Amino acid sequence: MLPLEIERRIENPGLLENQFLEYLIAGNFPIDASKSIGYEVLTDYRNVSGRTNAQFFTGQFLQSQTNIRGSYVRPQGEHFVFYGVRIYFTTFSGAFDPEFVTWKKASYQETNFVDGAIQNPLANCTYSIINNGVVELKNMPFLMHDNTLVTDERGTLFLNQPITWAGQTELRLEVRTNDPGNAFAGDGAEQNVLLRFDLVGIGLI
Repeated sequence: MLPLEIERRIENPGLLENQFLEYLIAGNFPIDASKSIGYEVLTDYRNVSGRTNAQFFTGQFLQSQTNIRGSYVRPQGEHFVFYGVRIYFTTFSGAFDPEFVTWKKASYQETNFVDGAIQNPLANCTYSIINNGVVELKNMPFLMHDNTLVTDERGTLFLNQPITWAGQTELRLEVRTNDPGNAFAGDGAEQNVLLRFDLVGIGLI
C-alpha cells in the first residue's frame, strides 16, 4: 500500500512541483533554474545537558550535528518550505558516538522514560521559530507532538501554515523548559542529554 501522497504524485505527475514553484513565485522568491525540486528533512541537534534553553539551526556551525552543508545560511537559490517539525531526544554517557545513539521521537511519557528528571523538562518545554527576524511559531508545547503513533509520523507536528525558509536568510528554533529549576538531565547512568529537531518539507536543492 503506497502512502497517499505518493499515490497522488503518481496520478498527477509534476503537479506538486508546479505548485511549489507557483508558491515561490507568488512570494517573490528568486528562482534558480539549475536547481531541482525534492523532499528534504533538515536536521540539527544540541547537547542540552544542564540547560533550560537552547537554539537550533543557528549559532556555531558544527557539520557533525546537522545535515545542512557548510553553513546554516544556505545559498540564495535554495529555498525550503517546511510543513512539519519533528522532535527527538536521547541520552548517553562518556564520549558521544553517533553510531551508538538511539534517537527517540517525542519521548516524554513514562513509557519512554521512567525517571522524572528526564520526563519533566520535555513535558514542560515549548519552542518558537523565528524566520528572518519574524516570529512564525511561538511557544509551541512539546506535548503537541503526538508520541503514541507507531508510524514514521510519530513525534511530528504538521503545521497548519507552512514556513518558507528562503536562501540567504537566517532561521532559528528556540527551546525553553519554562522553569529555571527544571534543566535537562540524564537518568543517572547516562548523564548527557541530546535534543534534535527535524524540519520536514520540500525545497530547491
